[in-house]
Amino acid sequence: MLNGQCPRCKSRSVYRCKNGIVSGVKHTYVKGLGFTIPRSEKTTYVCTSCGYFENYLADKKILDKIAFKWEKV
Repeated sequence: MLNGQCPRCKSRSVYRCKNGIVSGVKHTYVKGLGFTIPRSEKTTYVCTSCGYFENYLADKKILDKIAFKWEKV
């Protein structure tokens, strides 16, 4: 989705919004890290053709902490 193409339907009708689709709270608790992520650190991408959406974290420091603490798949 980051490249503007939906991975599900292959449409190019992809739009993004910082602080897009998130829960009604100001922060999201991240299990296993013991801290919350501010709403401002998330970006939502939505395909307006099929409705598929993805959320991404923007803060590299948070991504580094997740890589250190979480199990790699």
